[in-house]
Amino acid sequence: MKKGARWILSLDLGSTTFKAGVFDPALCPIGSGSASVDYVRGPGGEVELEPGSAADAIHQAIRKALQSACLPASRLSSMAITSQAQTFTTAGADGSARHLFLSWQDQRAAGTCAALRNSGRLRDFSAHSSFGEPLPGLQLCQLLHRRQTGDGHRRPGDRILLLPTWLVFLLTGKAVVDDNLAAMSGLYSIPLRTWWPAALRATGLTRTELPSVLPIGSIAGFTQPGAKAFGLPAGLPVILAGNDQTSGAHAAWIEDGNRLLITLGTAQVAYRVCRRMPAPARDSIRGPYPGGLFYRMAADAYGGNLVNWARTVIAGCETDEAFFASAARAKPGCGGLLFRIGETATSGRWEGIGLHHTADDFARSVLETLTLRMTRKVRAVTPYPQRCRIVLAGGGSRQAVWRKMLSEALGAPVRAIAHDPLAGAARMARDAIRARRTAQPPA
Repeated sequence: MKKGARWILSLDLGSTTFKAGVFDPALCPIGSGSASVDYVRGPGGEVELEPGSAADAIHQAIRKALQSACLPASRLSSMAITSQAQTFTTAGADGSARHLFLSWQDQRAAGTCAALRNSGRLRDFSAHSSFGEPLPGLQLCQLLHRRQTGDGHRRPGDRILLLPTWLVFLLTGKAVVDDNLAAMSGLYSIPLRTWWPAALRATGLTRTELPSVLPIGSIAGFTQPGAKAFGLPAGLPVILAGNDQTSGAHAAWIEDGNRLLITLGTAQVAYRVCRRMPAPARDSIRGPYPGGLFYRMAADAYGGNLVNWARTVIAGCETDEAFFASAARAKPGCGGLLFRIGETATSGRWEGIGLHHTADDFARSVLETLTLRMTRKVRAVTPYPQRCRIVLAGGGSRQAVWRKMLSEALGAPVRAIAHDPLAGAARMARDAIRARRTAQPPA
């Protein structure tokens, strides 16, 4: 590490965009960059990411962030990586990907997942995993499906690597993942704190084919000369920052003062930190949080994505500003108009439509449905939201009408805050470097 280097680089390997940010020691952002990610989609539910495209997007995001900060890479003190969960590939001993990354959005394993649930195999799944039941996008189900279809052939020395683990390996030569992401794979046992033997038997994996697991917030290793391919110097400590929801919560210091974080983004998420690992539950997600703490999270697939659709069909609501202004003009209850989301991910309808209803009623009814769904997610995280300090993040948190509706539904005040997974990852990096310096004996 070069003398005087103090700035932190954060990476967020999101589902649609890879982002990078540069932060000073006080965690103030001084530069940012991003690159979009294009997936290969197929008629059978395939959603895959080409490794070369992923590497290019990472390099572009880093380069743009450093240029934005007017900072050479040699002045960085550390880097942290937060990421989407599940997305993985099979990699050779040199880190080269054997196939495209399978995205968590890929649905080819839906039938295999349903059969697994019905078979009674891995019946204690919820006791070991972050999730209450197997889901099609989990590594467990994807690998089981590939084994059953004959697509899961591996060569000696191959490893199954999540997207951030693959990047860490290319940067440091070490195949390491944090326990926050490992617990979301379906292959890891939270109580055993290691890869779950029953899941390995089901998928035909051995522990040597999976990465080592470290606590979230740990230093995975130090960049090697090969990191130059991403515009980075050798000797840079690389910190594991878990999934992006956890990094965002960490940026909001959600562990302080009994806070409850609600994110109103493309989807809606309720997130709370716990002193002990929560019991498994079908309607929420749990796992490790930095500092030896734990989290419980409940997510709804609907949020800003539903608002974006509604803007295209409600007259006069073509922009966010117009949509929320329209919703604010309608009275609570919308004159009996109800928007009901269907059982499938692409269906929904308005019910109780009368000639007295206006575009304002249609707009507000969408927000009322989202608010009701959010209150249910909140209560899956905590039965007493009134006892929490509720903070809001995401694009929807900037809308006064949505904030008011949530506050009234929850019976508690809410407050909008800044929420950035990149900042949360940078905080983990800063804490990891401080801990390392403290642990080193004086010269």
